Amino acid sequence: SSKQHESVTLGAYTAAKWERNKRDFFGVPDCFLFQLVPTLRVLKSLPKMGTRGGHYMYFHSNTNTHNLNPSKKVELAEGLGFGGTVRTPRLFIDCHLEECRASSKDTSFEEGHLGVTPSNDPFSSTFSPSGGSSTSSSLHIDSLEVFAVGDSETILKGFQAQSHYRDIADSTLRNARTVDKAAFLGDMRNGVIETKAFAHRGQVDGR
Repeated sequence: SSKQHESVTLGAYTAAKWERNKRDFFGVPDCFLFQLVPTLRVLKSLPKMGTRGGHYMYFHSNTNTHNLNPSKKVELAEGLGFGGTVRTPRLFIDCHLEECRASSKDTSFEEGHLGVTPSNDPFSSTFSPSGGSSTSSSLHIDSLEVFAVGDSETILKGFQAQSHYRDIADSTLRNARTVDKAAFLGDMRNGVIETKAFAHRGQVDGR
């Protein structure tokens, strides 16, 4: 990602499986945040202590849920993230995979700045005040990479699951196209769609 022409490369690692449309945090402590550019930094997860910490992974989208109660205002962040809160994850990628937000402090990972280097200019958007308060960076994503790691058997299962998912998606698309064509022809025959393609049938029936 980059802002004001400053390049930033950052990310996260997790050993837990992603779970779709979770409205709360999940995952295991076997995870960490990292930054490669402009400086190398690894921020390990912190152990959960009572209700404090344990906010390792977050993934929420309203794609399949917003129609359940349109009048209810949803205040949860839409996208995926690590640390922080459900409204403001510490490392967060929005649901469009276009914008990223990273902050320097939360209760689930070690403290450390991620993103654009803080500025000493009090009028700058990246100004870092004294006193140990958290700083944050808003970044535009130029490229996004996802890697799956594991032994040969795990990777093979992953590819098989991916292939199975694509087969189901392709089959669903073919069925939808077939239904659409049948409905379209039915509308043409019934005169819902004006066309002369079936006009001869009416002429023959009228003889």
